[in-house]
Amino acid sequence: MPKVIRQYGLMLKWQALSQKPLLPLSMAVQVMIAVGFVIGISFFYPDINPTIAKFLTTGAPTIILLMIGLVLLPQIVGMSRKEGTFDYMWSLPIPRIVYIAADATIWVAVAIPGVIVALALGAVYFDFDLSISPLVIPALLLVATSGVLLGYTIAHGAPKPEMAHLATQILVFAIMIFSPVMYPVEQLPDWLAKIHSVLPIQYMADLSRGTLTDLDVDLGLAFIVVGTWCAVGFIATSILIRRRH
Repeated sequence: MPKVIRQYGLMLKWQALSQKPLLPLSMAVQVMIAVGFVIGISFFYPDINPTIAKFLTTGAPTIILLMIGLVLLPQIVGMSRKEGTFDYMWSLPIPRIVYIAADATIWVAVAIPGVIVALALGAVYFDFDLSISPLVIPALLLVATSGVLLGYTIAHGAPKPEMAHLATQILVFAIMIFSPVMYPVEQLPDWLAKIHSVLPIQYMADLSRGTLTDLDVDLGLAFIVVGTWCAVGFIATSILIRRRH
């Protein structure tokens, strides 16, 4: 175990230094996304009631975490595959899952400022008090980890990096427009709501809403569904990185 922890620390430092030029810009983008979703989306509503305000405020952090895991990471991995960086990293005498863990830690940390800004801005802008639960940290960590692992599954499962890039563009569109993150699932057509009942996105948003506001959310179900998808992502990522040479 001490050896693995040391390897993790070294890879964490390696990743932080190698991505140093990109990290500040990525943080700034996450903050801009927070402002855009909390304030910008509110312009679509002629009147903001407390429920809508809470959906917008807690939906923005969910979007930020999903954009990091399901969109940004696959694109960065795709670029690394094209440049041959992964061929070098995979040749090192370090378990590949340790590299994945260090990489994921860096990018989840990048999302934290955006998440904080979204929550603070939403509470102030819409003038309501957050109801923060002790479960908020494990809930948001589960959302972030699930998104990252599913993102790695896309990145390493795509035969070509260009295909992973295309998949992320489709995901951006689907998450922002057709997923019940910024609005209740009841506003979707029945067939689309049924699809989301087995996908993790709705439940990821529920984890945010249920641990940050007083909205009525089945947190137990949300933890189970997102936890299951997180396990699926971990298993798929582990298999894919072992097969890739």
